[in-house]
Amino acid sequence: MVQPEQPTPGQRVERLRRVAGLSRERLAGLAGLSPTTVKFIENGRRALTLRAAQQLAPHLGVRDLADLFGPTVTLSLDGRPSHPAVDEVRRALTAWHVTLAGEPESTEYLRGAVDSAWQTWHTSRHQRTEAGAVLPGLIDSTQRAARLHTGEARRVSLALLAQAYHLAQAYLAWHGDRELCWLTVDRGMAAALDADDPLAIAQSIWYAAHLLRAVGRGDEALERLREVRGLIEPRVADGGTEYAEMLADLHLCAALTRARTGDQGAWSEWDAARQVVQRALPEGFVGLRTRVSRPLVDVYAVMCAVDLGDPDEAQRRAHALDPMSIPSTERRSRHYVELARSADLESAPEATLHLLGRAETTSPETVRYSPAAQDMLVRLTKEAPASVRAEAVALARRAGVVE
Repeated sequence: MVQPEQPTPGQRVERLRRVAGLSRERLAGLAGLSPTTVKFIENGRRALTLRAAQQLAPHLGVRDLADLFGPTVTLSLDGRPSHPAVDEVRRALTAWHVTLAGEPESTEYLRGAVDSAWQTWHTSRHQRTEAGAVLPGLIDSTQRAARLHTGEARRVSLALLAQAYHLAQAYLAWHGDRELCWLTVDRGMAAALDADDPLAIAQSIWYAAHLLRAVGRGDEALERLREVRGLIEPRVADGGTEYAEMLADLHLCAALTRARTGDQGAWSEWDAARQVVQRALPEGFVGLRTRVSRPLVDVYAVMCAVDLGDPDEAQRRAHALDPMSIPSTERRSRHYVELARSADLESAPEATLHLLGRAETTSPETVRYSPAAQDMLVRLTKEAPASVRAEAVALARRAGVVE
């Protein structure tokens, strides 16, 4: 007797959503996912991950995840590809200095070290390897300075320590333990608050918001961003470019957070960032650590359009943006990944593969560790037309996605 074919996890999600009387947009908003993600899960173009299942289950009336995955599906506990330096960074983050001796590095030296590390992050093709090499020493030096300095030098050291933790979060985001990411967020926030530095506090909120959004707590992220904008906005007029740069970045973070939940209000946040950059920052301005600039604002427009599931708008926004104008190798590679996602939305595998190839040429480590790039590459190795499948397999092998 022929056994009936089991529904896929995506088909199970769609059936349960319809039974619950929810639109994709409504379910996505409740679960903290984008409508595009829910659509792709349902039609099989994106795998149902354990995290997504946990976010969807309460809103579909599911108490046992077997109702989503089915009896024949096994769940792998393998994590994302891990970078070789993660263990050393972890040791630096959990090496508490009970006793300290000697003289701390000067704040001028530490500022130069932090700025150099961020410059490396934005200019290297292998930013994760190079950041992983300097992070343990940077964390150690800034921790020591924050403990040993006094007065104003201690406040400055604490703000720089927060920056070291922010770089650690950027490094760990795609391949570290989630607990380590939360540790860097909490440590960075504590250092910024102790420094009593509005810019340091706002930067810490910015990094915290990205992690809150990633775990489905977008409403909390938006609330924290609104709160800290009240700290920064009154200082923009007299505080110099750093405050305008920070305000623009807070609006961009809010725009992306709204877009990830299908909220068209993303465009008002994006436009607020655009206006700050145009009115309050000089022509050609590029933030040292944030890379806030006119091109970066355009990059966010493409990202928002993709996350809102509008490939036509994404391509329109991208048409006038020269990727070489993006003042960060890492962000430029991520831009190509976003364009690949846009092509993927339109079921254009050749274009998707071409753009992922451009991303890999720009920064191999961005493709190797980007969950979105990995997901597209896995599907291309199975679904790309025969004429380009060998190319897809070769790229997936270089990226470590397949053996």
